[in-house]
Amino acid sequence: MAKARKQKPEGGAGGGATVLHQKLCLSIDMENQLIYGYTEIKVLLAENDTFALHADSMTIRNILVDGEAAEFEYSPHWKNVDGQPSWLSVSCLKTAADAACSAYVSSLTSESVPNLIISSERSVKSTTELPEGENGEKHEENGGNSVQLSDDKEVKTCNGSAEGNDKEEGRETKKEDEKENRNEEKTEMEIETEEKEREKEKDKETEEGKEENEDEKEKEDANENEKDKENEMQIENEKVKNTKLVRVDYILEKAETGVHFVNNVLHSNSQIRRAHCWFPCIDSAIERCPFDLEFTVSTDLVAVSNGDLLYQVLSKEDPPRKTYVYKLNTPVSAQWISLVVGPFEILPDKNGISVSHMCLSPTLSKLENTISFFHDAYSCYEDYLAAPFPFGLYKQIFLPSEMVVSPTSFGASTCIFSVDILNDEKVIDQIIGTRIKLAYALARQWFGIYTSAEEPNDEWLLDGLAGFLTDLFIKRYLGNNEARYRRFKANCTVCQFDVSGATGLGSPAASTDLYGTQTIGSYGKIRSLKAVAVLQTLEKQMGPDSFRKILQMIVASTRASRTLSAKEFRHLANKIGNLERPFLKEFFPRWIESCGCPIMRLGISYSKRRNMVELAVSRGCTAKADPDSDSHADGDIQEGATGWPGMMSVRVHETDGVYDHPILPMAGEALQVVELQCHSKVAAKRFQKTKKGSKPDGSDDNVDASTQENRTSMDAPLLWIRVDPEMEYLAEIHFHQPIQMWINQLEKDKDVVSQSQAIAVLEKLPQLSFAVINALNNFLNDTKAFWRVRVEAAYALAVTASEDTDLAGLLHLVKFYKSRRFDADIGLPRPNDFHDIPEYFVLEAIPHAVALVRSSDKSSPRQAIEFILQLLKYNDNNGNVYSDVYWLAAMVQAIGEVEFGQQGIGLLSSLLKRIDRLLQFDNFMPGYNGVLTVSCIRALARIAERVSSSICLDRICELITPFRNMDKPWKVRIEASRVLLDLELHHKGLDAALLLFLKYADEEKTLRGGTKLAVHVLRICQANIDSSRTDQIKLQTLLALLHLLGSKKSYNNVLLRHNVFCILQIAAGRPPTLYGVPKFAAPSPLVQEISIDQHTKADSSVPQLSRPQEPSTSTPSVREVLPTTVPSKDADNISNCSERRNVVKIRVRRAASSSKADGAASSSKADGADLRDHSHGGRNENEVGPCSSMSVDAPMVGAPNEPLNTSNHIEEQNSCHDRESRMSASVSNAKLMDTHEISKELQCTADSRIDAVDSRLDAVKDQFSPVINVQDGVDKPGSQLEGVSTSYAGTQAPESVNGLDSKEKKRKDKKDKKRNRDEKRDKKDDPEYLEKKRLKKEKKKMEKELARKQKEGDRLSSQQDIAKPSDSQGTFVATPPAPAQSAEPQVSNKDVAVETARTPPTKKIKIRFKPLKKIG
Repeated sequence: MAKARKQKPEGGAGGGATVLHQKLCLSIDMENQLIYGYTEIKVLLAENDTFALHADSMTIRNILVDGEAAEFEYSPHWKNVDGQPSWLSVSCLKTAADAACSAYVSSLTSESVPNLIISSERSVKSTTELPEGENGEKHEENGGNSVQLSDDKEVKTCNGSAEGNDKEEGRETKKEDEKENRNEEKTEMEIETEEKEREKEKDKETEEGKEENEDEKEKEDANENEKDKENEMQIENEKVKNTKLVRVDYILEKAETGVHFVNNVLHSNSQIRRAHCWFPCIDSAIERCPFDLEFTVSTDLVAVSNGDLLYQVLSKEDPPRKTYVYKLNTPVSAQWISLVVGPFEILPDKNGISVSHMCLSPTLSKLENTISFFHDAYSCYEDYLAAPFPFGLYKQIFLPSEMVVSPTSFGASTCIFSVDILNDEKVIDQIIGTRIKLAYALARQWFGIYTSAEEPNDEWLLDGLAGFLTDLFIKRYLGNNEARYRRFKANCTVCQFDVSGATGLGSPAASTDLYGTQTIGSYGKIRSLKAVAVLQTLEKQMGPDSFRKILQMIVASTRASRTLSAKEFRHLANKIGNLERPFLKEFFPRWIESCGCPIMRLGISYSKRRNMVELAVSRGCTAKADPDSDSHADGDIQEGATGWPGMMSVRVHETDGVYDHPILPMAGEALQVVELQCHSKVAAKRFQKTKKGSKPDGSDDNVDASTQENRTSMDAPLLWIRVDPEMEYLAEIHFHQPIQMWINQLEKDKDVVSQSQAIAVLEKLPQLSFAVINALNNFLNDTKAFWRVRVEAAYALAVTASEDTDLAGLLHLVKFYKSRRFDADIGLPRPNDFHDIPEYFVLEAIPHAVALVRSSDKSSPRQAIEFILQLLKYNDNNGNVYSDVYWLAAMVQAIGEVEFGQQGIGLLSSLLKRIDRLLQFDNFMPGYNGVLTVSCIRALARIAERVSSSICLDRICELITPFRNMDKPWKVRIEASRVLLDLELHHKGLDAALLLFLKYADEEKTLRGGTKLAVHVLRICQANIDSSRTDQIKLQTLLALLHLLGSKKSYNNVLLRHNVFCILQIAAGRPPTLYGVPKFAAPSPLVQEISIDQHTKADSSVPQLSRPQEPSTSTPSVREVLPTTVPSKDADNISNCSERRNVVKIRVRRAASSSKADGAASSSKADGADLRDHSHGGRNENEVGPCSSMSVDAPMVGAPNEPLNTSNHIEEQNSCHDRESRMSASVSNAKLMDTHEISKELQCTADSRIDAVDSRLDAVKDQFSPVINVQDGVDKPGSQLEGVSTSYAGTQAPESVNGLDSKEKKRKDKKDKKRNRDEKRDKKDDPEYLEKKRLKKEKKKMEKELARKQKEGDRLSSQQDIAKPSDSQGTFVATPPAPAQSAEPQVSNKDVAVETARTPPTKKIKIRFKPLKKIG
């Protein structure tokens, strides 16, 4: 059994209030749209006498505390909405998105702060003596303290608390009676304790064999019990002293949010933090209390609210009025208090359950048909949870679509729906969706309202449990296939969109910090689906019986607390579910506190000799690392590298049976190879001689490719393999097996998930065989298969239909439809007959699938268009008991998917005539919910977009605009607006579409209509925003969107405001969520530029690396650079920066002919170091060693008439010698003379090895300057290097160059060598590493061969030019490059010319770009 959770202490420093009970008494005047009355709140104060409430959009008349007038401060939020900022800082998309974040977060923060500050002090002198401004400030400070404490502390409910008493006269007498009762109870308790002590003394005297230690223990226990009882009595007395009764009288006139007046109906909604807009309360999800509710309305109206209806009171007024009295004993938050008033028709449930259904008179027949199943869901939940409905009477109210804010509005024991959810008895398509929505709303009563989340981080748990309960209903009453198919598609959706920290379920950054917006929008849907999937994974791990026991314990009436936390659920999973703590310790952080789902890529290989299957597994994560994300998001993604807890199973279907292998680890190495032992054996086959005309491998050109693969698959005893067949994990699986095994899986496996996976793979094959098409066609014709998977097979046939297969898929679809619906004698469709509902759904999808078929010119074949036209022309619903409105709508929708080519454009006029005829018919005799008109409008828009060159878009807009009139059905009006937005986007662009949306949003009077338009525009932006363009949306449009975000219209409609915020984020290329939004204001672009410039100036001594440009056609592949004005004093700072930069790596190798002379010259040098200021031309004559490792800030010179020689035959060598020196050279003032000058800064880090140094070059080094100037000599073939500044030491690297002393460098080199050895040892068994190593060896071998050939060519050319003298000393002669030899920019310089007749030595330089690694 779970341990009792420790209760948080009440109150706290600074004062805080806990609501113990609230009573609401209101009178509703429907004619004047007026609400007036009062609310009484019983609060428990902590220390301060000041507490705060939420109240908005109302007029506070007076406030009484314990019957006496109290001072209060009231600052409504809605009055501050009109004072919008001027948005002067907005100049582009990014600044507009930043401004939207700031405004949205500011609004959400201010709404969460209580704004009605009440002081309970009896004396008014202390408040009246202060000035008004100081008094207001004082109350605001007190209110702020109380807000923080009331939001943070847990609600303490008082069982059996007294009801609020309207009479104020008997309050003092009641308090005295309570004190007397407590004193009497105390005396009785003392008498009882004395009697117990006497009995204990008698027992001690009679018992002789007891020890003295035991007696002492018993005395101590008795004393402790007495002390505990005394402490409890003291706490109760303190509670009585600190308990206050607050009465707030107020008036609400023409409410626009919280509650809504529409015609003769008043209804509330459960929007985030909008309950305080129609009654004062603490509007927080963690503040809960019981409620008493009284509503007075006209006698012809019905008031429906929460809890049990106790009685109705008829007043003696003229005209008479009726008061409905409700009582809700279960503590709930103010968000779940609801009220609906109207002339409703009440329909009690016929099956004897405590449920009432209500609607307006026109929809009563639909209501009777819709609720016929509800008894099944109600009894299913009560049976599974072993608990009755927690609120007594459950009430469902169905209101017109234009009245409600959202399709479903939850409340305690009540739920408000849109009438769109009701389905007629003649309509088939709506049945499944309606039943699932009603069942989910009922499940939310148990999980989410009756049992609520302890903290905002725990809301996912209640949402997931409600979804889990709904899946249970689907499985029992809609079938196991429907439940598994829906869960499979939901898992695929979660894996596709669970890529960022915004979908982390229990992460504070993705829940608490988002002010409740995590539950709305697209991310809210993904979080709900993920929560259900995670809970189903836990159920698979612990078993269904254990999971059921946990849920029964949570909803049990004997449970002390009505809240649930993830920590407590984890404890229950350990104690009751028998899940080990190490598993839970890994499971909850990985699945709940972080984001991302595993991606499993698997492939098989069968070993016939060992009769084993080798399974290669590659594991990844759907979460993508975002460099711009916050630290918490990076941490979440980094946790994904460790894997997930548990083992995934592999099911192998062999010829002799089915075998499960739970051996696939979800953690550990990302790349693994798993071996599966086969239990079946391959039958021996005779050796057959090859036929004439066959290939050496036994295959035949005249045989189908699939037959060949089937023949080879017979060599293995495998039919097909499945990974995670029971969906135990929320994972994205990519499995590779032979095509014939996929066909076997589709044809022989009865699991709908397996069939859907096989179809998804077969339709994406690059080369389709007739065996695949035949398998899909056979499955489509199989009436025993699940209808949803058959629909997938129909769409797969449409996708696979091409001219390569002679449009076989199209022919199969048409043949299947005609075999079911056509009369074979006359060749025309028969009258509709929809008695076979699964067959109805499959046939309904065929026209849409046919419209998706494309020929080689990407247009629809003529026979496909003729087929759809024939169905529309000869549709006959006479004699059919079911409506064909959705049937016709599907055909019209198919017309919108047709691509008209040269062959099909002639049929366009006939199709348009049919659509116009259906529009006129539906306008003359309105059909079911305007479904047919909506599909016709959408099809016209799609056709206009596809053939805009043949049809005038303005004419189409004129045709659709009348459907926006207020006399049209609400659905038709909204669809017409959305279609016009699409046409505006196609005709004039995104900015014009957004301006039209702003116009429509201002004209739309219904809250739900504005929300639907905003959602549609959000999808338009997601599909059409181009991140590379910044002029798609003009500044005036951005400012208009910002004004809409901060307007009163958005304040009244929370969903509209959130979607407008998401639109601005999408426009700036950001995700549509508050997740990751910084808490501080972003600096303006001007400030950012100044800071960047200052940073650049401060770091001007550090050379900055620029991004390499692409080589031009007129110049060799060498980067052109600007001269650096200041040489670098600390060149090695390049490698210490945190940015990843491209590095030019230079390798220098000299010819062997000069090695002896250079060696002799180098041996005459003395060891030493003179570390003077080398950057100012100071020279160091102590040159030691034949090698140098240098860091160069130098330009690379090249011109069309003097290109540098590039080659790829230079052998790379490391700078590892007995005696080292480091040299830093700074080269500047180099320009490349071309058609126009291109300048670029370049950093080079070069490791060069020089085997010997020429003695003549040593004599010239004293004359080198710190600058190389080749500007005057680039036009000559033999340009001179005028100056190079060098500084080097024999045994010690200068600090200005290296940044580290020699000891640290040696220690670091040792660590690097050791790490490299360890890495090589680890990679010894890695096949990928071995393959790379082999390719590298082959590449080096080829380079050596090319180098040898190049060397021979250079030797011949040098012998011819040996007598020619050089122009100057220290000159590098460049030769044209060989572009075909290497893709890398490689430079090879020729020999340094000397005034001798022998062959000059050759320097060869190789440049390689690589990113610098961050040190530390």
